[in-house]
Amino acid sequence: MTAPELVLRGERPYSSPAKYTVHIAITSHVELTTKPGVNRPFTMRATRIRLTWLWHNGEWDLLWFIKGHRYRKTKNDWSPHEQGFMTEHDIDLPEWMLPLIEANAPVMEPTAGGAR
Repeated sequence: MTAPELVLRGERPYSSPAKYTVHIAITSHVELTTKPGVNRPFTMRATRIRLTWLWHNGEWDLLWFIKGHRYRKTKNDWSPHEQGFMTEHDIDLPEWMLPLIEANAPVMEPTAGGAR
């Protein structure tokens, strides 16, 4: 899969310097299907990405979420509003997200002034 069109929606620094989040809008059409499992697989039309780094045991740990519209099997259509998200429990990290993660990752240890 080629990389979708992305727009940085903004960084959200938190009061805690040990947490750093970036929001990215997905402006092109991207459909993702989860791994098999309980209540799965399901398909989602991705609309945005949230990357959050937490300072833990001397290093930054990444939590990523892909949000979007889920396909409603019972109604045979897409949900009218953003519904649900996917994480590493649902899908493997898409390769097109790797440069995005590298470009936005914190590069220094957290300080009282911020995470970058």
